[in-house]
Amino acid sequence: MTERVTQPWVQPSLMALDDADCGTMKGTPAARDLKAVQAGSDKPSAADMPYAHQPGRAVVEVAGVDKVYANGTVALKGANLEVREREFVSLLGPSGCGKSTLLRIMAGLGEVSQGKVQWWEQDYDVVGQKGRKLAFVFQNATLMPWARVRKNVRLPLELAGVKSGPESEAAVDRVLEMVGLKDFGNAFPRELSGGMQMRASIARAMVTEPNLLLMDEPFGALDEMTRNKLNDDVLRLWQERGWTIVFVTHSVYEAVYLSNRVVVMGARPGRIVEEVVIDAPYPRGADFRVSTEFAGYCKQVSQALERASSHAQEAH
Repeated sequence: MTERVTQPWVQPSLMALDDADCGTMKGTPAARDLKAVQAGSDKPSAADMPYAHQPGRAVVEVAGVDKVYANGTVALKGANLEVREREFVSLLGPSGCGKSTLLRIMAGLGEVSQGKVQWWEQDYDVVGQKGRKLAFVFQNATLMPWARVRKNVRLPLELAGVKSGPESEAAVDRVLEMVGLKDFGNAFPRELSGGMQMRASIARAMVTEPNLLLMDEPFGALDEMTRNKLNDDVLRLWQERGWTIVFVTHSVYEAVYLSNRVVVMGARPGRIVEEVVIDAPYPRGADFRVSTEFAGYCKQVSQALERASSHAQEAH
């Protein structure tokens, strides 16, 4: 069965700024949920999610998905993955294994050659409804260089038809404070460090109150200290907001530190080879990074990567 996935409701500003493979936006219900952003959310606190794995219903399900490009390149073959509410799932694998392709398909960007994708156990039309919204954070911050940080963060609301006013400004203030940029709203992107630019990008994704956050290696270009700090920030926000996150990375250490579950992919063609459950409690911190438990999980994931690489070599 072949299912075409088009016209995604995905973080509007990111769709407008990304220059590849983006469809046409659908109308969004952002305005009706703006007061919730301003006043706070009824999503669970960190206290509600103290342990590693308390998933709910399926948020996105990929079943038997192939992706073949027009030039004949097989990017994905028989991909099967289910991500459930409140999970933090990392996609890990060598370059060219289809991680970003799979993430974009999960966002509704582009189309599949074969197979089926569902969101909240329904077709894509359900995406954008209250409690069923998604946002996408790309590898680069993709901020508008001519606009101040506030304008960049407000852009998704403007594209959704929300007029500028006290409520939208309060929503922007709230997310800037959540990512530690409350004093930088009037700065231009060039005046921010790389890490601060990524915080602004995350704030822009948060302003529409997404339930599913898809992140395509957002911290790959940052130094280790900044990357570790942003990992901690994302985990804190994930717990506070009750998000479901799918996170692409090349780093074994980052995948283990962040995730409930690490999905290991193999290349040529891209496919899911193994999964490793990270059954360690949250919140996690510096002590976890130097623990024998962390080292053990890193070894498991590294060995899974080696097996995935061996399978690819044998196939050729």
